[in-house]
Amino acid sequence: MNPTQIVSVIIFFFTIFLLVTEKINRTYASLLGAGAMVLIGAVKPDDLLHFIDIEILGVIIGMMLLVSGAERSGIFRSIGVKIMKASKTSTSFVIILMSFTFILSMILENIGGMLITTAITIAMTRSLKMKSETLLIFQAIFAELGGMMLMMSSIPNIIIAVEGGLSFSSFVFNVAPIGIILFAVTILIVVKIFGAEVEKDLTDELRSIEFSDWVNMAIKEFGPVKGGWRQIVAAIIMAGTFMLFAIYDRLGLTPALVALTGGCLMSMFSGKEASGALREIDWSTVFFLAGLFVIINGMAKIGLIDMLSAVMLNLVGRLPLNMPTAVMWISALPSGIIDNIPLTATFAPIISSWVREGASTNLWWGLVLGANLGGCLTPFGTPSNIIALGVAEREGHPIPIGRFFRIGFGVTMLHLVISSLYFYIIYSLL
Repeated sequence: MNPTQIVSVIIFFFTIFLLVTEKINRTYASLLGAGAMVLIGAVKPDDLLHFIDIEILGVIIGMMLLVSGAERSGIFRSIGVKIMKASKTSTSFVIILMSFTFILSMILENIGGMLITTAITIAMTRSLKMKSETLLIFQAIFAELGGMMLMMSSIPNIIIAVEGGLSFSSFVFNVAPIGIILFAVTILIVVKIFGAEVEKDLTDELRSIEFSDWVNMAIKEFGPVKGGWRQIVAAIIMAGTFMLFAIYDRLGLTPALVALTGGCLMSMFSGKEASGALREIDWSTVFFLAGLFVIINGMAKIGLIDMLSAVMLNLVGRLPLNMPTAVMWISALPSGIIDNIPLTATFAPIISSWVREGASTNLWWGLVLGANLGGCLTPFGTPSNIIALGVAEREGHPIPIGRFFRIGFGVTMLHLVISSLYFYIIYSLL
């Protein structure tokens, strides 16, 4: 390694240290790390805009506009009321909420699904006088599970599908079964953890009433929820955006264009001035991600990502696992630190070359699971996690990084072990 590469590694791990320990605000830590990469020459000033993934940031900004505009229409309050009315107990409440997160992240992208469901969750937990932290952590996990299910459910899936020439149906047959298994296991975990938390925090008043009465009290606090034309328009715009996400590639569009179009239309019909709508975007999250992109792509430019990929992929042949399982573990572990989008973009061409040389196409499914599941190993491994942290901080109930890490790491390791058994049964025994 040359001096620039060594200093870049130090900058990267020091940035991670600042993020984990929360010594300073996460946005400042990310931007400081990006600035340091420029100062040492790993990133040229002219490269800054090229290194910031405008496509991903466009999706996030567009979805933030979509969510904030829809929230003003009252549609999320209506959905929240329906979820609460359908919940007979606190257990059924959390099951319905997590199922909604999973399905929405599957048909939308996981980023959009997370933005929408967190808005609903905050409103409901505030009215039900519940803590939202645990729900937000698990929603990030369920968003990643939903995001790995279909070809268009996450950006890593889109990269893999394009590089590997994989069809929509191939994702359904190879990924959806294990996704459903992991969904069921994770539901059992969140019910146990959240149920114990709710029981611990119940006041004497709430402990003495039925859950249905508890819900009725919360709905009254919501106030009257009217349908109105704004909710109808919001529902139409959201449905149109969802459908375009499913077919954007056939129309020659991009995910960012779809998200920004939906967001702008929603803002226009929400009755909010443009300046007011822009103020509601969580710019701290946007700049946090921009700084991370500069750091990661700067490391890629000077060859560090290629070096890491070569070292880790060389381990595949040495691990006592079948090849898809080995690829899953090798890609999952770094994706907890390195954003899974640049990691997927780095690994996909390598897997493609292996397949061209005669390796099984099943290697792609190892990369799909590794890239998507591994993001929850740490609080900063995926945009869904960052959105959960940002929403909780904005609402005045920041999630402790240590708690997010303990839950995310433990659940993800269990997911990887179960997926390994699944791959062994499917690709070795059968």
